[in-house]
Amino acid sequence: MSIGEDDLGETAPNDADTTALLMEPSPEVDTTASAETPQPTSRIAALALSLPLDDEAIAHRADPLIGLVVAGRYRILTPIGRGGMGVVYKVEHVHLGKLLAMKLLAGELSMSPEVVRRFKREALTVSRLSSPSTVHVFDYGVDAGLTYIVMELVTGRDLAAVLSDGGPMPFARLGKIVLQILSSLGEAHGKGIVHRDVKPQNVMITTTEGGTDIAKVLDFGIAKLREEADANAGGEVTRRDQLIGTPYFLPPELIRGDPVDHRADLYAVGVLLYHALTGHYPFHAKTSASILVKHVTEKPVAPSIRVPSRGVPPGVDAIVLRALEKEPAARWQNAEELQAAIAAELRKLGTDVEALLDASALRKLTRAALAGAERSPGEIASRDEVEAYERKLRSRRHLAWFASSLVLVLGAGAGLFVMWRRWTPRFVGVEIEPNDTAANATPLPLGESASGLLGKRIDAQRSDRDFYTFEIPKGTSDAPRIARLVVTALPNMETCTLLYRQGFQAPIAQYCVGRPDHSLSIPRLGIEPGRYYASVLQDLDPRGDRKIPFVHENVSDTYAITVALAEESSTHEIEPNDELPSATSIEPGETRTGALGWIDDQDTYCVGAGAQGQAIRWTARDAVRDAGSVLEVMTMRGRELGSRVRVHTAGEGTLSQEDSRSPWTGPAIAYEEGTPRCVRVRLARDPWTAEAPRTQPGGIEAYVLAVDIVP
Repeated sequence: MSIGEDDLGETAPNDADTTALLMEPSPEVDTTASAETPQPTSRIAALALSLPLDDEAIAHRADPLIGLVVAGRYRILTPIGRGGMGVVYKVEHVHLGKLLAMKLLAGELSMSPEVVRRFKREALTVSRLSSPSTVHVFDYGVDAGLTYIVMELVTGRDLAAVLSDGGPMPFARLGKIVLQILSSLGEAHGKGIVHRDVKPQNVMITTTEGGTDIAKVLDFGIAKLREEADANAGGEVTRRDQLIGTPYFLPPELIRGDPVDHRADLYAVGVLLYHALTGHYPFHAKTSASILVKHVTEKPVAPSIRVPSRGVPPGVDAIVLRALEKEPAARWQNAEELQAAIAAELRKLGTDVEALLDASALRKLTRAALAGAERSPGEIASRDEVEAYERKLRSRRHLAWFASSLVLVLGAGAGLFVMWRRWTPRFVGVEIEPNDTAANATPLPLGESASGLLGKRIDAQRSDRDFYTFEIPKGTSDAPRIARLVVTALPNMETCTLLYRQGFQAPIAQYCVGRPDHSLSIPRLGIEPGRYYASVLQDLDPRGDRKIPFVHENVSDTYAITVALAEESSTHEIEPNDELPSATSIEPGETRTGALGWIDDQDTYCVGAGAQGQAIRWTARDAVRDAGSVLEVMTMRGRELGSRVRVHTAGEGTLSQEDSRSPWTGPAIAYEEGTPRCVRVRLARDPWTAEAPRTQPGGIEAYVLAVDIVP
């Protein structure tokens, strides 16, 4: 049985108690301001969600939700849009006096408990996104018949309306908009989030006083929610929405029923580019079904050929056509790669794009655009203001609780004080059973070690699991902190350590060492400030074997878990760095050490700005490893992948282009503007060993990677 989100069983908070176990309690609200305001019910919510918006004045007067206060703090002011998922309202935070937007889930979707559960999970996931090119999500919930998401209110118009009024855009303007779209998608993809519904209607445009278009992407994950809802309801809603509303943007793999990943979003960006440049979609037909067939079978005509009068540059033709490749492997492989290609074409036109590629500069432009935009009375709430308010309420609540507790303690006398001290959980260096759920996790102070036993199993198929909770404090900047995580080995079983962030049911990381008597050690882990939960359990994944491992009960062998802040200055890699968006940077002349500490771990490095204009060469030196595993290095130059090379430290075999002795020195890689030069390191099966394991376990053995300028 594999270990993952669906294997949490009783140990993971269920939907009903997620808020109680993994999130800060909701702040107490001042109900006096809304005591006489009728609260929404399922009946009037359904009525509001069915109102037409053709005549806004009529809709406003008839809408029974106008004026209602949701969740004690969001007063609904006016409807501002409608989509497949429901209605979007402008709302006022009654305590801040600031404006936000609220999306209410449509009636037929809000009646499904499964959809509501996934809706909440999706909102929690999207709330992690902080790109200035993403519409920020602040809050979500279900209140008296309304299922809602509260998000940033963005003034301006969506890109579809801009194109409808102004017609096709020149690439010099469109390219800068798409750069921002790709910044948003790049951050989301790096966190495992796929938008699935990229289209002009989901891109809001605001313009600065200087005429710069500021783009913000909204509705992450909404298409997936509709698919899951309609799978439970027979699929009628999805067919009606997708095949009529968005068939022009569907990638071939989705139409074929193949697995869909982040490259589906890049296909949709290709369609958006094509449509915005030419005024036409790549594929058009009288019926939705015919359009879908063309997505799968027909090759698109180049934009410059489709509309010769628009003067689309050849390089832009190549960018769009590559994004529209039928097979995901032939497309741009990530948002950063496509963004770099568009930026290079814009620079050829003499367009300055640097401010749009720098998150800090773009954030300033965004604030300037919102400050100068025409809007309703009041001010738009920012994420900082909302979060500051929530922190203030929590502080007040904690202060009130402390004061009342102190009075009780003083009033009760010394005896009650002693009992209170005895009941207060204290860290004693060992796990406190039961701690098999997040609700009763053992506190783990930073820098301290706690020992634990994987003792009595939950049942015949599930081992004991131990939860620990720890807090990563904020630093002097908003950057992630660097932490160290160590879980020592057990001699008779393979272990996994799952890492959760407060507010998220699914683990954000899973570290399975792959063999008994082997410790997990992550010397440098980039981690955002906040509360986390670590869960240690037996690895029961058979990994290709038919027989599921025996579920052990340890009564004497203990492990130790430690979480501590690590040194900021170190040459060791910073995890996670599996993919290009999170690659560890390395400058010419520097070295980095790394370890492949768990199954499927891989490390990505990219050369920094110090190699601009210079050819470079990679070098890798490995340590002696257990028989059967060998270090594998693969160079990458943009989308172009170099050959894989196995770097051997032991054994006898044939040296070839695929096998080299340590140290390995790679070929010279020339500089090409806008194209990252990177290398990916992982463990592979050693062909020089007769009995190599099917799955390569992790190890604490360190390799050394260097990059140098080629003279």
